[in-house]
Amino acid sequence: MKENYTYPIKLKKMPDVCLVTFPDFPGQMTEGESQEEAVWAARELLALCISSNEDRGIENPSPSEPGQIVTEEGEKLIYVHLWMPYFRQIQKTIYVKKTLTIPKWLDEMAKEKNVNFSAVLVKGLKCELGMDS
Repeated sequence: MKENYTYPIKLKKMPDVCLVTFPDFPGQMTEGESQEEAVWAARELLALCISSNEDRGIENPSPSEPGQIVTEEGEKLIYVHLWMPYFRQIQKTIYVKKTLTIPKWLDEMAKEKNVNFSAVLVKGLKCELGMDS
């Protein structure tokens, strides 16, 4: 797993916020009240995109060269660096306990087969939410 990434972001100062878009991750967008907050939010979002790709076995895109990126009026192009061990540590999954009800016959069959109920529920929820890979 790669530890260091550097990607371009485009910053555009709006009246109330600083908007961030990502040339190498189309469709992703974030913001901050100041440029500093926007850059931090961009780093967090990039780390999530990179981690998600890693988890799904998808190769992350190569960073675009400055000459490949078209900026609009008022946009500023900057490159941000990510050290992924830091972000991987803070993205630890926190689990919450849920109580649910299932039919007795289904519970008995699942117990006979030593089914891990938590793992099945997580898998099912991811599938339902379109997150299955």
